[in-house]
Amino acid sequence: MTPFIAFLHKKQMNDQLILSPEVVSALEYIQSIPMPEMEDAVLAGRKFYEGFIPMAGEPETLFNIETVYIPSASGDIHVRIYRPSDQPQLPAVVYFHGGWFNAGNLETHDRPVRTLARLSNAVFIAVDYRLAPEFPFPHGLNDCYETLKWVIENATALGIDPGRIALAGDSAGGALAATVTRQAVKTLGINIPCQVLIYPVTDSSLSTLSWELFADGPNLTLDGAKIAWDLYTPSPSQRNDPDAAPLLASDLTGLPPTLIITAEYDPLRDEAVQYAQKLQSAGVTVRLTEYPGMIHGFFQMGGIISDAKQAIAEAADFLSDHFSIQ
Repeated sequence: MTPFIAFLHKKQMNDQLILSPEVVSALEYIQSIPMPEMEDAVLAGRKFYEGFIPMAGEPETLFNIETVYIPSASGDIHVRIYRPSDQPQLPAVVYFHGGWFNAGNLETHDRPVRTLARLSNAVFIAVDYRLAPEFPFPHGLNDCYETLKWVIENATALGIDPGRIALAGDSAGGALAATVTRQAVKTLGINIPCQVLIYPVTDSSLSTLSWELFADGPNLTLDGAKIAWDLYTPSPSQRNDPDAAPLLASDLTGLPPTLIITAEYDPLRDEAVQYAQKLQSAGVTVRLTEYPGMIHGFFQMGGIISDAKQAIAEAADFLSDHFSIQ
């Protein structure tokens, strides 16, 4: 019996976890992805994660998609720009992919980003930031921050509205989006219309109840989380840096309206809720939506899980609504 099947059997017998047929199908698909035979476990994990791509369904066709290399002191930053139409002065969203800070790329999130761009009628700029362990914290974060500054500085050339640039990300990308949003407001003094955080990483302690409940999955595991944080923040002092773990930030006042999407059976659920509560305590308008019965990563599984399509539509509607009032 595989670990997943053993886990599923145990939880269902105890009436603690009820997975829909769609979620079971998604987990079975993940189980069917072959683990590459590589000596380097990190590289193998990255390749395995790319096996998730078909779960997002067929890629949508957009007006234009182009690759751009942003010059920076640390080397060019690879970004992909998604244009839903040729309409000028569209709003824009800078998007940071998930993958536990050590995996993921433009391809792993290409399909949901296409749909987000179409539904929100916004230009999406997806960032291929540097990954741990080759580039631990704060290298990837710096790439994300530099990309935002580049987008703002080049808004006219990009044909976007400089007053309507939002930020979004999922999982580890949610942590990056939360931090870059805070930096944009507090350091650059930029008016960010809103931010969208999809089951974001916010806390490095791994001590919430949801981490205890779902330590063995489904999908994410506590052992995997410990490895991921070790790779991303090899120094203990870095792990408690609020730029790495946004929940530890002391001042969240003045941040923009925020949508936080969580999944019921996700070990990251409770730290996302805690971040929502901390934002609300700082006077930030927050919409917190939990998708019942969902697992971590479901946002990328729209070809199998119908709730993924609903979550993407919710994110797009939230962005559109806040762009329209700017």
